[in-house]
Amino acid sequence: MKNLSLLLFILMITACGPLPRPFMAEEPDSNPLLKLENTRPLAVEPPIFQLNETAIETSDLTLWAQNNLSIALRDQDLPAANYAFASNNLHLYSSFETENTAGDQVFLSLKIKVTETATPDLFLVELEERTKIPAVHLSKNAKPILAELIKRAAQNVSFEISQLDQGPSPNPQTADHVSIQLASLPDHLDDRTRKVLENELRASFQIRKLYLTHQMTEAFTYKLNLEINLSKQNEQGILSLLWILEDGANGSEIGQISQTNPIPNLSLSRILIPAAEAIAEGTAMGIKDLLQQKSLQNQAVLK
Repeated sequence: MKNLSLLLFILMITACGPLPRPFMAEEPDSNPLLKLENTRPLAVEPPIFQLNETAIETSDLTLWAQNNLSIALRDQDLPAANYAFASNNLHLYSSFETENTAGDQVFLSLKIKVTETATPDLFLVELEERTKIPAVHLSKNAKPILAELIKRAAQNVSFEISQLDQGPSPNPQTADHVSIQLASLPDHLDDRTRKVLENELRASFQIRKLYLTHQMTEAFTYKLNLEINLSKQNEQGILSLLWILEDGANGSEIGQISQTNPIPNLSLSRILIPAAEAIAEGTAMGIKDLLQQKSLQNQAVLK
């Protein structure tokens, strides 16, 4: 995570009440992919980049890689898109990661997992494409190398998904992921700010085995809402982000995470985009703590 010089976030949480914590594209009306038979729609989620040792700026690569994954999968006759367009979607999650080796070489891997909308914590498909390359090639122009991994992965994804429809379904691997529905971010945020913030949330959540989705997929899904308040004070302002976690089954509030900090008199995009990683990291840690507190409370009730 990048160092944050502008904002300093001081974090506190509660599972019972609002103690302070000082600081996909829309579905089309008609889609030809829905006409494909004998296969299920595949929603390609934004990839996660963990190219820690390469000093590569990945913000512009996320949408590029997501688009290329969708295209490569469609080339394999899979109805893939950057959005969910049916209730029985499969969802594809991916991450690009690097690992240092001796000398100037790095291992670059593309990891892919496929789940169902109704059971996001069950992996129907898991695979990894891996290659060893000079680090300088990745630093100078990463896209050709990433594109080759994407092409190879798409072929294997197509094969694995085709096997799901043949005979008994395989026993998927269970993972202790928690499904969290992210409500629409406030309308007064511009599209780029919403996209950057959502991508950072997805990355920080995934590290902590929190599954971020836009759909209510099951009775035990949690729902996360964001409220933003900006007050002016002379040459500065006070920016407050209030994250509210609810139980998806009954709508009851589990707890709140409040992030508050004085800010200069700048537009929200100029504040939130540089701070997105720190905001997402604090939010993910807070959500994890809230869920742990809720679990402890449930255990106490059962005793």
